[in-house]
Amino acid sequence: MNANRRARLTSVILQELAAVVPRSVKDPRVRPLTFTRAEVTEDGSQATIFVTLLGGGMGLEAKAAEQQIHESIEGLTSASGFLRRHLGDVLEVRQIPKLVFREDRGLENANRVYDLLKQIDETQPKAETASTPSDSSEDSDQSSK
Repeated sequence: MNANRRARLTSVILQELAAVVPRSVKDPRVRPLTFTRAEVTEDGSQATIFVTLLGGGMGLEAKAAEQQIHESIEGLTSASGFLRRHLGDVLEVRQIPKLVFREDRGLENANRVYDLLKQIDETQPKAETASTPSDSSEDSDQSSK
């Protein structure tokens, strides 16, 4: 499958899942989710769907948010047959990809890196005097003569 076709397939899968899951999946384990991205294999046989809690789990303790996302992934996995059947009605492909759901930790990782960089910045001493660019250019002019 060429790259353009895979990109279109990925886009349609994300749009359809975002529309169908809140309306049609009645599993109480499935919380409100954001489908962040999808990756379809070269042959189109499997689609890995990355999800996160709607709002990123803000206001929840880390363990509670982690438990909710794992329960939601279990619920989505159990509903994957229903979701594949729905995708079969919408997609015009010979083989409907197997759906694999994973937690997207991209935002969480980005926040952690930001916090670590902030800590490093706070622990380093500030330079009190800084040379101006004009001073260094004058020095280089005199040394070249």
